[in-house]
Amino acid sequence: MKKIGLLGGTFDPPHVGHLIMAEEARLKGNLDEIWWMPNRIPPHKELSSGAPEHQRIRLVEKMVEQHSTYKFSRLELERSGPSYTVDTIRHLLKTRPNDDFSFIMGGDSLKHFHLWYQSEELQRMLRFIVLVRPGFAVADTNNFKEILVIDDVSLELSSSYIREKIKGKSFNQFLLTKEVYQFVKENRLYE
Repeated sequence: MKKIGLLGGTFDPPHVGHLIMAEEARLKGNLDEIWWMPNRIPPHKELSSGAPEHQRIRLVEKMVEQHSTYKFSRLELERSGPSYTVDTIRHLLKTRPNDDFSFIMGGDSLKHFHLWYQSEELQRMLRFIVLVRPGFAVADTNNFKEILVIDDVSLELSSSYIREKIKGKSFNQFLLTKEVYQFVKENRLYE
C-alpha cells in the first residue's frame, strides 16, 4: 500500500510555495508519493491568465522533475466539466482501494472548504494535510475524518501575485524554480 498525497490546483504558474507545500506534506505526512493534479476547469475560480492548458501542464511537469517521489496526474485534465475534488477522490478510492490517499491544501483553501462541492462528504473520505498560511486561521476541523495541520512552515505567495509582478515587470525570479522561470520567460507567459 502506498501513501499518496494529492496536490491539486490551477498551478498558473506553479511556484516555490507549491513546492514547499508538497515537500512538507511528504515529510510530515510520511507520504510515499505526491501526485500533482492540475485542474482542467477549476470550479471555484477562473483561469484568468490566458496561459494555455498545454503550457500549464508543461510547467507542472517541470515541478514534478524536482523530486523522485513527485508524480504528474492527468486525472482531472482528462475529465470533462468542472474539476470537483469529491469526484476525483471517489474515482481514486474505487480504482485504487489498496492505496492510502491524503489531500494537501493551504490554510486559505481550508477557510473556504465549506463552499466546495459536497464538502461534507469529502471531509469524511480521506485524510487532509493542511499547511497554515499567514492571515488564515485554521477553522473547526472536528468533522474531518483525519486532519494533519502543519504550522511550523508557511509562505504567503500566490500564482496571482506572480502573474501580477511578471506583467508589471517587477518579478523576483526566485519565487519560481529555475526550470519554471526559464519556461515562463521563453514563452513570454503572463506578460
